Amino acid sequence: AVVSTQSTGDRITLLQHACLLGQLRKNSLITIMLALFTESKVLFVDKTLSSLTSTLHALTSLLYPLTWVCIYIPMLSKGIRKDVRDLVQSPSPYIIGILKSDYPRVRTNELQDTEVLVVDLTTKKLTDLRREQDRVLPISDATKKALKVKLREVKKKKDQAKHSEVWQNFLKPFLNHIDNLCGEAETKDGVRQIPMESYLAKVTEQGDQVFAEKLLSTQMSQLYLQKNKIRMLRQ
Repeated sequence: AVVSTQSTGDRITLLQHACLLGQLRKNSLITIMLALFTESKVLFVDKTLSSLTSTLHALTSLLYPLTWVCIYIPMLSKGIRKDVRDLVQSPSPYIIGILKSDYPRVRTNELQDTEVLVVDLTTKKLTDLRREQDRVLPISDATKKALKVKLREVKKKKDQAKHSEVWQNFLKPFLNHIDNLCGEAETKDGVRQIPMESYLAKVTEQGDQVFAEKLLSTQMSQLYLQKNKIRMLRQ
């Protein structure tokens, strides 16, 4: 079963209107997507409201079949700017968009000691204020190389909608391992019980095991598992 609030047509429409995705460097897009898949705090900055919101809606659509369930504010409006400190310093994961004109004040006053990935969509630059261990990409070199090849093909074809296919294919093996274990899983109260150790053993690349464990610790994954009546057992 697939859990998402967007149809395939909706996702394609969003991606076709998010021109900035094609302008981001491959390494930058990979860093952003892995931050979202592992539910990091990400702050996006852009000059215009339309570009900011369309890009954020497109990026969250790339999480499919998972659905972002944490704080999501595509544009920090004037009405809640008085609460900006509480928002950007929240311990909860978030995706927040802010206009470029407002960012200098936020950077000076609110981002002190805040572990967040800042994405400037105007300059296409990332400022990673997360802990050192969180800055390291939690995937193997082989997986990163494969992603870069696929993203290069998308850029060459100039088809923004293909981004959805790239990230679905990236996520598919991690979810398929769960499906493969369901057949032999014990069932308790109608819920299939899968040991995390058995799941991680299916992930052959050691670097990808780090991502797999982080992925299944997210609220997105918990919702996905709950909807599919699956529980991951941790020792």
